[in-house]
Amino acid sequence: MREVEQLSDAEQNAAAGALLDYVRHLHDTSLTDAQVAEVRRRRAQPDRRLISHEEARERIARLGTQPDE
Repeated sequence: MREVEQLSDAEQNAAAGALLDYVRHLHDTSLTDAQVAEVRRRRAQPDRRLISHEEARERIARLGTQPDE
């Protein structure tokens, strides 16, 4: 929020619009029963491996750079 407050009014409006679009997308997104079951199964694993926020960002960034197979 501190960073957004430092933006110009036009940039703040654009950021707010992008956030609203994102929230609308989340509202329209739903999981199938099988996907919910898989999430629950994974969360129930006591030895599951968690990754840092930085590692998650790096993995997401690499998704767009994968060569077509």
